[in-house]
Amino acid sequence: MNRREAIQRVAMLVGGSVIGANLFLEGCTRSASKDVAALFDKTNTDLLGDLAEAILPKTSTPGAKEAGVGEFIPVMIRDCYTPQDQKAFLEGFAGLDERAKKEFGKKFQELSKDEKLKFVNAYDKEAKEFQKTRGEKQDALYAEAEKAGKKKEDVEQLPNHFFQMFKQLTLTGFFTSEVGMTQALRYVKIPGRYDGNFPYKKGDRAFA
Repeated sequence: MNRREAIQRVAMLVGGSVIGANLFLEGCTRSASKDVAALFDKTNTDLLGDLAEAILPKTSTPGAKEAGVGEFIPVMIRDCYTPQDQKAFLEGFAGLDERAKKEFGKKFQELSKDEKLKFVNAYDKEAKEFQKTRGEKQDALYAEAEKAGKKKEDVEQLPNHFFQMFKQLTLTGFFTSEVGMTQALRYVKIPGRYDGNFPYKKGDRAFA
């Protein structure tokens, strides 16, 4: 699986475009602030990994944390995200434990497995509603720019929701990792052979 195929697969899973996809495909060359660099601290990568694990937990195959998603996310935030999205991600991440305390009276990493699931499900619902409103506002900005004779790429990009970015990064990191490609998906060392009558059962894993 190459980068483009990974992005397409994640887009199908989340039902929309992947944030930062263009830069990811081009190789990612953005600079980072000191706040973004702090994401690489082990304390933060552990927390990122635990939150990712709540989305893709270990089952018969390794989960997101074992796939190294906690270490993957800071690289993507640093190299592929706009300053606006970097800021939104950092603010959301900084408020993660406070949100958990407000809902459950304890930090995220202290939550039980069921509590973590409730936490991410509520966060996901909020993110979807936010992204819908954001999309409407962004479209309005594009329409105004078009009337003024401006180019679409010159229009200010509104920041995305923290959890929307996080979920997409979790899926991208997992399905482009060695673990995701060889254990969650079916890995073929030398792909490309065409088989028009390949046996398939509903629920079979996709190929990497």
